[in-house]
Amino acid sequence: VVSTQSTGRVYGVGFRMNSQDSSAPNSQFTFHRIHGSRIRLSNSSKTATRLEAAKFYDNGVVYSALPLSGHAKFVVQAQELAVGWSGSFKIGVILISPEVFKDGFQPPRYSPAMPHSWVWSSLSLHVGQDLKISYGSVNLEDLRKGDKLGMEISREGTLQFLVNERSQGAAATNVYSTDKLVYGFVDHYGQAVTSTIAEAFVNPFSLQHLCKRKILTGLTSNVSKLEPYLPTPLIAFLADT
Repeated sequence: VVSTQSTGRVYGVGFRMNSQDSSAPNSQFTFHRIHGSRIRLSNSSKTATRLEAAKFYDNGVVYSALPLSGHAKFVVQAQELAVGWSGSFKIGVILISPEVFKDGFQPPRYSPAMPHSWVWSSLSLHVGQDLKISYGSVNLEDLRKGDKLGMEISREGTLQFLVNERSQGAAATNVYSTDKLVYGFVDHYGQAVTSTIAEAFVNPFSLQHLCKRKILTGLTSNVSKLEPYLPTPLIAFLADT
């Protein structure tokens, strides 16, 4: 994890903004070099295409190259769809430890099989590999060329999915509750062949916020129970929201 000295903002593994920047704008967002086996990236890694879409319907998962942090948004536009398949775009976020998400990591052929994830597929929300609930007012199988599909996460960790800028409601409220990195992903499945990043940004957490979260995550008791044993400045720091 790296941060700028002047802003104290953290942007994730292997990425550093200029000291004057307070966010990672659209121009610096791409798809990750790790992706499904049938994906080809183009347009400076901002466009993803599932190859041989008439013969194969799967192995089309792509991830955001940057982890999502703080207030974040990640939106793609459908560029090409195929006929003859059921299923279409799927979208979600996955929690991955930094040491796992590197060269050699194998994306699943089908995104609802991902552990530690929230996946919107058709009219259903898959939470991890076990829970499936109804979600959204739009069926993702009805998307057409030019439609935009995305996600937005608040600083508090509330995740909502978007279709043409319209929120489909809260899908999760706790995506920042662990030490794992949060990545957005798009699954080019079935009818979905090509997408391009249309809008993306990260307004990351401050280094102070991340330090506080790390401390609170590591505590085995409530802060109030530990007050007799903690320095007063530390108690004030942890209590300040």
